[in-house]
Amino acid sequence: MSSRWMRVTRDPKSAMPLMPVQAMSIAGLLCVGEIICAPIYVSLSSGTLALVPWAMVACLVAVVFTYTVGFALLWCAEAFSRRIRAAFVPLIYAAVGLVGFGAWGYFVISAVMNSILEPLGHAALSSGQLAVVALNCAVLGLASFTAGYVMPFKLAAHRSAVVALGVLTALAGLVGAFFMIQMYAVLY
Repeated sequence: MSSRWMRVTRDPKSAMPLMPVQAMSIAGLLCVGEIICAPIYVSLSSGTLALVPWAMVACLVAVVFTYTVGFALLWCAEAFSRRIRAAFVPLIYAAVGLVGFGAWGYFVISAVMNSILEPLGHAALSSGQLAVVALNCAVLGLASFTAGYVMPFKLAAHRSAVVALGVLTALAGLVGAFFMIQMYAVLY
């Protein structure tokens, strides 16, 4: 007898599980958001970071977040939203994304930036710069988790689009890992 949390919600048309589709759409949106916001991070580093490599490293961090911590946060958001009205469910997902990716940005993205800046002889990010990183990530998390709740119901009906999105996010993460390895090989 399986317990309640083992039941998988599937799209009735494609029979695809919705939570992985949600994670892939969130990963794609976070990647796009991190690429768009890469100039903010470059300006926080006083131009020390190169734009394209940093954009891909930030994309790697977003993909790693989504496919590890993001799954747990999606499960939490679903558990929190079971007993409330359907109209408020996107707000639950938005709040979980805001807090989850905001904290991830504050701790992880800033640590990655500092691990690149400090060996180059630059100062670590100040508290104001950390607040900018956290706020930026919180807004991206809010937007992506909200869209990650709304989009998958339509996206799951298109199996090839879901597979392409999963492959693209994994590929973006691999390119980011390549750039991160190259940066750390030079620094350490």
